[in-house]
Amino acid sequence: MPLVLIGGTIPALIILGRYFGLSHTMVIPVIVILSLVFGSVALWSYANRHIDGSEWWQDDSASGWRGD
Repeated sequence: MPLVLIGGTIPALIILGRYFGLSHTMVIPVIVILSLVFGSVALWSYANRHIDGSEWWQDDSASGWRGD
């Protein structure tokens, strides 16, 4: 859902910027920032698509021991 919102905001900002006559010096930095956020969220979503909660770094103790 965040990818859809951020991804939809970028073209909407371009269209509304032209429609309302906003200056390019205001629209372009916002688009660049939104693009970086979009890329970060997309990479995070891609990296975490197969998690199930049993990953080794989610151990309750700091020892790294997973035995019972």
